Amino acid sequence: MPLDRKHIDRSKPVRHQAVSVLEEAIFHGRIRPGEEVPQLRLSKLLGLSQPSIREALQELEHRGLVVKRGRSRAVTNLSEQELGDIYQARILLEPFACRLAAYHWCEKMDDELEQCLDNMRQSAHNRDYVGHIRQDLEFHRTLWKHQPNGQLGRLLNVLCTPLFAYELVWRGGAGVLDFASNLRQTGRILMALRTRDGERAERLVRRILERFQRSDLADYHRLKWGNDSVGTQG
Repeated sequence: MPLDRKHIDRSKPVRHQAVSVLEEAIFHGRIRPGEEVPQLRLSKLLGLSQPSIREALQELEHRGLVVKRGRSRAVTNLSEQELGDIYQARILLEPFACRLAAYHWCEKMDDELEQCLDNMRQSAHNRDYVGHIRQDLEFHRTLWKHQPNGQLGRLLNVLCTPLFAYELVWRGGAGVLDFASNLRQTGRILMALRTRDGERAERLVRRILERFQRSDLADYHRLKWGNDSVGTQG
């Protein structure tokens, strides 16, 4: 767990910084799925009080990246069933959020989503897998933030953040991602939203998510089978 207290700027609120440092560590695989997140060790590594670390872990738990194991916490490690359940709920909720976003389209939302898409294009050009998935998450978070139902936005953030962590850590690598296809799908979502036609945006996003669901579940099964096979050899 190569974390460093130099990441913490004590002139700013430390709790939010601790959340960001730990989230980055999870997204970059420095703390692996299923691995325990030791509060005392993190306190020493980051030079922060245990209450600050505990609050940061509670926030990560709220985001779905950390789960409780008795008195300790560990990085979320999705099972195939959990992955399918999340997609099932996401397919019900996110298309409706896009419908609301289209009906409440504004210049600020347009600018922020376009910036996310530009960043995705740049990361694709650089074959930067981590940066690309992070900007993909930021695109969706921006969308959830701007649609008018606050409860729906918070629910989607908690529900879907572990999916992006799964993409980065469990499934991850530039070799498994079709950057061009991902950019096309994201661009199509943005174009549909700009029409302000909520029903069209809802239908499009549902179709895209259903394709992602089939792809991710197939990859999960392949990766798990492969890992289990490797584990039984030698």
